[in-house]
Amino acid sequence: MRILLANEPRSYRDAFADAFRALRPQFEVLTLEPDALEEATLRLRPDVVVCSRISPGIRTAARSWMEVRVEGELLIVRTSDTGRSPAPNPGLESMLAFLDQREEEARIRRANAS
Repeated sequence: MRILLANEPRSYRDAFADAFRALRPQFEVLTLEPDALEEATLRLRPDVVVCSRISPGIRTAARSWMEVRVEGELLIVRTSDTGRSPAPNPGLESMLAFLDQREEEARIRRANAS
């Protein structure tokens, strides 16, 4: 499964990328600057996009997305399937659960295409 990360601040992007790579080594995790995200999404067709602001182009081009941003001292997460996280500062586990679900959906799509 391919994940594109382009969220701000960069330190969060790098930390999430490192965690995803360590905890889910089967994922292909790519990081890039936010201004390159729309073009990269169209070109690479990732399974999940993680960014700070979802644009209409990303919403259309990405199968799934996770909007991750910092507001004050809170980490706010909103996803393509559940909307905004019900709890402030959702942990890494909730982000990984979203990615795991997307991976299962991709596995089912591949099986059905065979």
